[in-house]
Amino acid sequence: MMRARRRAVVEHWRDWAPLSAVLVGMVTLTVVPTPLLPVARAFRDLCDRYPILAILTNHLPPMPVAFLATGLMFALASGGASALARLLRTRRLVRWLDRQPGGLPERLATVANLLGVGDRILFLDQPVVAAFCFGLVRPRIVLSAGMLVRLDDDELLAVLAHERHHLRRRDPLRYLLLQTAAASAAVFPVSNFLRRRIETRMELAADQAAVRLTSPGALAGALLTVLGNGETRMVGAAGLSATEARIAHLLGQGALPEIPARAVLASLVPMIVLGLAVADLASSSHLVRMICVFC
Repeated sequence: MMRARRRAVVEHWRDWAPLSAVLVGMVTLTVVPTPLLPVARAFRDLCDRYPILAILTNHLPPMPVAFLATGLMFALASGGASALARLLRTRRLVRWLDRQPGGLPERLATVANLLGVGDRILFLDQPVVAAFCFGLVRPRIVLSAGMLVRLDDDELLAVLAHERHHLRRRDPLRYLLLQTAAASAAVFPVSNFLRRRIETRMELAADQAAVRLTSPGALAGALLTVLGNGETRMVGAAGLSATEARIAHLLGQGALPEIPARAVLASLVPMIVLGLAVADLASSSHLVRMICVFC
């Protein structure tokens, strides 16, 4: 209970902390815009050399353009840092999995060959309960010994069919791109909720692929196995997880994760602050003089 509560607090802070930090940064740069001066001077020089830039920016003065460019640079840096961290963790995961002993148990090999993925399966001879798809260029599927012994044949078929869908759609790469985009747009709290909603749709699509080959009961049994033994998270992988939305769909209730109204309203705040900051920087004549004096 305490662990779940702690995780909820961390996720809540993760959703709202970027907004707070960026709002403070925007207000600070509006009040004390001196750090923007080198960017503003560089943009003014570029406009002198390439007049088309002034047209593309709707003839905005250099200071608000510098303000917007700085914000965009931080957003891209945030997304790039997130992508790089995930790529490094994925690389470590791939190297670790490649060092595991090869060979599939006969039961697993039979079902995998039936689905046409026998050469794309890695058996993890560990007691953890895990099944996931990993790899960005040529995805593969991992199933652990702890998972295999807890599944009957129909449940095993459901799990592998689910992961085969992830493999065919290259979902680990899609997850990476989606999470990178969300990190770049972290200033808008709604971005994380949209990411989770899209990820849930991807998981539901894999569930539908599994149900077409087996039954909702078989997939539900596999999800209960994950629930009963704790979810094993592998960074850089599309793994089998038991979420409320997936269980609801198996019960015939078509519910996707909600996007809270407060997140939508909070996402309007940085837009409003951004507009006010740009207007203030564009209309402040002393900033124009500052650019000329410091040139």
